[in-house]
Amino acid sequence: MEPKDIKILLVDDEDGFRRPMEFWLKAKGYQVTGVDNGLTALAEIERERPSIVYLDMRMPGMNGIETLTRIRAKDKALPVIMITSYGTPDDMKQAEALGVSGFFRKDEDFTSAAKLIVVAMATSNIV
Repeated sequence: MEPKDIKILLVDDEDGFRRPMEFWLKAKGYQVTGVDNGLTALAEIERERPSIVYLDMRMPGMNGIETLTRIRAKDKALPVIMITSYGTPDDMKQAEALGVSGFFRKDEDFTSAAKLIVVAMATSNIV
């Protein structure tokens, strides 16, 4: 599957992180939609199912775990990668129990994020 065929939903409340990552992924050829909260992410998934979701773990309002719980209530197979800079072991365990496809730390470079796309989609039998 070519990058142009992959639709990414990027969910992060920090513009200073989301916008550069969105720009970088688009430059690599991916279709990217960026949103800043869990409710908007859920609405976007309903509107058009993405190929993969990057979901910030810590956001005001509905956090990443709650958003992932609501995603899983409707779609068990959608690959979701949690974005974190503050993830606790309990957060990680909760995300793993909900079927998260991987974790991306905000202090890693975006190349690592792109590698996770391939892994997550391969393990969900989409590629």
